[in-house]
Amino acid sequence: PPKGDPNAPLKALIFDSWYDSYRGVIVLFRVIDGTIRPGMKIRFFNAGRDYQVETLGVNRPRPTPIDELSVGEVGFLTASIKAVADVQIGDTVTEAARPTKEPFPGYQEIKPMVFAGLYPVDTNQYEELRDAMDKLRLNDASFFYEPESSTALGFGFRCGFLGLLHMEIVQERLEREFDLDLITTAPGVRYVVTTTDGQVTEIDSPAKMPDPGRIKKIEEPAIRATILTPEEHLGGILALLEEKRGQQKGFEYITSNRVMLTYELPLNEIVLDFYDRLKSTSRGYASLDYQFAAYWESDLVKLDILVAGEPVDALSLILHRDTAAAKGRALATKMKELIPRQLFEVPIQAAIGAKIIARETVKAMGKNVIAKCYGGDIGGVEGE
Repeated sequence: PPKGDPNAPLKALIFDSWYDSYRGVIVLFRVIDGTIRPGMKIRFFNAGRDYQVETLGVNRPRPTPIDELSVGEVGFLTASIKAVADVQIGDTVTEAARPTKEPFPGYQEIKPMVFAGLYPVDTNQYEELRDAMDKLRLNDASFFYEPESSTALGFGFRCGFLGLLHMEIVQERLEREFDLDLITTAPGVRYVVTTTDGQVTEIDSPAKMPDPGRIKKIEEPAIRATILTPEEHLGGILALLEEKRGQQKGFEYITSNRVMLTYELPLNEIVLDFYDRLKSTSRGYASLDYQFAAYWESDLVKLDILVAGEPVDALSLILHRDTAAAKGRALATKMKELIPRQLFEVPIQAAIGAKIIARETVKAMGKNVIAKCYGGDIGGVEGE
């Protein structure tokens, strides 16, 4: 039988929730101590907000109203909760008149590993995007977001995800379920920066990077990756892993023609194009599995792209110094192709700090000096 005291102050653990347009937030919970009934005034321990239980029920599997739930029982409640931020997975529900002294330990907080900026294409949809993210976060405790602004993209949000698949799922749900058109910036990871005065800061966006002169060291997250591949694709995959700064930890033939590779490599190197290139190199036969390993100290720099002398914050990247020059040239060349010609030259520069490492120029449109020299004198023609 479940352990707990049905006569003790109410203590219930929230393990899921979702938003209903008619009833507000629906909360799923398990009772640890005490008893909960319709009409009871409850309090969410972490949020500190009080609500009155309107409906109480269980899923059998259809939602079925019930008079009370006690120790060990699982059910749902509604309480006209409109503020979705008040409901947090892992929070404790208690009685407002007789609260429990200590909350239930709940769940260990999950730290996001991959970060990207999400901006609405239509700036008028900013509030809609915020409301949609609030509702997604109700049953996805690993999804994190905070407001940020960009001179190029306007107002949006810096979002944290467990990985690339998680990022794609969240973006797809926002676009499909809430009918939003979004711009997603290049994904990045969380870095640990130690400054010259000994301050340690976690950085999840290039915009938060301190000045280069104040940085003592930068550490980046590394993963332990396991790759299964047919032997004939081994050469291309080994070259790809070498390019991505991988360190070989294991090489094993699991069958006569199938190899298992174990590598440690920076997470930042796989968030952009690694998976696509792995599938392309192996013609779709290789598989990838990875987990967090540790933080490495690395020679990392912030790469800025300047258009007409002004930095475009949405295009800034944090990457290894050895690859910065090539990446800067590639970005400058791509921007030259995308920016339409103007009546004046538009310089595009890639820079690390104050040092320009690449430059391209969008040529000015030539003045049409014969624009007024077409046709003839219609009066002269008629005179003849």
